[in-house]
Amino acid sequence: MNTLIFAAALAIGQPPVPAKPQTSLTSPAPVAAKGDVKAGPPLAHAFELAHTGAGTLTITKVEAGCGCLRQGLGTLTLQPGEKTRLALEVNTLTQPDGPNRWQVLVSYKIESPGVPAEAGELLLQITATLSREVAVSPPQVAFSTTGEASQALVVTDKRGKPLTVVKAVSSAAHLTVEVAPAGGTPRAQAVTVKLAANAPAGHRDELVTLYTDDPEYAELRVPVRVLKRAAAAVTATPDAITVRLATGQTEGSALVQLRAPDGKPVSVTGAESDLPGVQVKWSSGSGAVQTVRVTIPEAVAAKPGRCTVRVRLSEPGGEVSIPVSWSGTK
Repeated sequence: MNTLIFAAALAIGQPPVPAKPQTSLTSPAPVAAKGDVKAGPPLAHAFELAHTGAGTLTITKVEAGCGCLRQGLGTLTLQPGEKTRLALEVNTLTQPDGPNRWQVLVSYKIESPGVPAEAGELLLQITATLSREVAVSPPQVAFSTTGEASQALVVTDKRGKPLTVVKAVSSAAHLTVEVAPAGGTPRAQAVTVKLAANAPAGHRDELVTLYTDDPEYAELRVPVRVLKRAAAAVTATPDAITVRLATGQTEGSALVQLRAPDGKPVSVTGAESDLPGVQVKWSSGSGAVQTVRVTIPEAVAAKPGRCTVRVRLSEPGGEVSIPVSWSGTK
């Protein structure tokens, strides 16, 4: 009897366990399994999102785990019972063959009168196994220059009847694209992307779209990262980093040197990548040459990717942007 009274007293003395908040933003199918997909054309999927809780729900951020994802969101604010759609498009041209998983994290907040706002997250995923008949090499382009520049692409098709690129357009007037006639090299066609000398200074992401005569591969989209520097600005050597990981290598790094063209001292006040996880370190003090080391750790290097490292300078002042790409572990 005493044991029962003691147990009851303990139960009464314990504070109540708070109920776990229910997920307010839901999707009937948060994982879209696409199965076997031919790499090259964009892979599109639209997720249906529903507000199944109480209060006013506002979507505050949609964060993609890969720069290959484009997104389009309908209504940002939902009342109980209302729905919206999140459209995603994967640029499979830049993704490796084999099993792939792309994810998006949707952050939201719930607001109700007289109740503190609550935050929540919903993870959405697209999976597919990619195989490649048509390839563009390289699948993405980076310019870092003070003047005009050009880069060559090669479109290859392993099938018996190869496609032909019939037209190409760019997303910016300062980027032009020239398509060579098909048939010069069996199963390969050359395309040249040119950056004009009068391109505005600064960093921007552009797109070159190749149109073909094959309905299965009607469009091939090549991302183009442009860094146009002022002529008298601090220069980076190399001006763009490509980290190629050898078989068995789990991470990679590269060193960049910064110099002022007039020989003045250079001082780095900070540097960071626009992709979380990529590590950036820089030399301290001031000198004619400063260094920045960019490391792609194992967690990031598992898949091919790209980012931009922005280096802030105190003298001569300004900022230097360094395009970075890596091949992925093998």
